[in-house]
Amino acid sequence: MATAVQPLLVLSDERIEDEVRRATFIGAGAAHDRRKTARLVALCVSDYLIGLVAIGLSLRIVGSDQAQVLFFFGVLRALGWPAWRVILSVWLEHNG
Repeated sequence: MATAVQPLLVLSDERIEDEVRRATFIGAGAAHDRRKTARLVALCVSDYLIGLVAIGLSLRIVGSDQAQVLFFFGVLRALGWPAWRVILSVWLEHNG
């Protein structure tokens, strides 16, 4: 006795086209999010490296208040700017 297997779900051609179009839009949005995340990571890494360079330069300056100012600028640049950049980008994404 042969049994006929019926499809679990029957979709019209119009519905299939709508689902394909929807999946295409979702894929384009995911690619945009990946580019945005890569840009944010690159900016944070560059801020960190600029801060490290400023700290390194401050260690070469001897006997001046400029060394202390440059050191603190480097610490703020290396640690503060990437943190605030991420916080503000997430906040603007949800509220902007």
